[in-house]
Amino acid sequence: MRQEGGAVHMEKKRNAFEMNISAIKTMIEQDGFVPGDRIPSERELAERLSISRPSVREALRTLAYLGIIETRHGGGSFLLNRDDHTYIQIIAQFLVTGDSKFEDLAATLRLLEQSAFVQLKDRSVLEVHIDSDPAFREALISTVDNDLFERIWRQVNAFYQSFGQGELYTRAEREEFLTRS
Repeated sequence: MRQEGGAVHMEKKRNAFEMNISAIKTMIEQDGFVPGDRIPSERELAERLSISRPSVREALRTLAYLGIIETRHGGGSFLLNRDDHTYIQIIAQFLVTGDSKFEDLAATLRLLEQSAFVQLKDRSVLEVHIDSDPAFREALISTVDNDLFERIWRQVNAFYQSFGQGELYTRAEREEFLTRS
């Protein structure tokens, strides 16, 4: 029963997270921002949208992961050219609008990584990273000679990591990868 309560809490947190991202995107559209424009500061967004600064920061970080904005340390956040990130927009729209579930995100990462594994010729590349899920998965993806595949994986993985769910694979699952025929 305790786990169900945690799931409900996580769902509420996710819904608030999605609403914050949606509110910022709507404001950007309504204010007529164009690529290259500086968007309001965290403080201004928090006041204008009546959400906490940490929530604004989390939403901006996700929008940056998704390639919608670029945050420059000490310089603010700027709207990026959406045409440069069409594939990211497709993924972002799916992830951010609530049309997806967290489980779908994790399953998509697993599918991408299994596709990479099928192409893997030398498993020793992974053996040295068996103790670290992120390093293991990064090593796996680095073996793929396909820039678009890697960029898509990086965006989906960054979004997965922004949820702070921890490892995608247990150590036993990573070991199983290495023993597959």
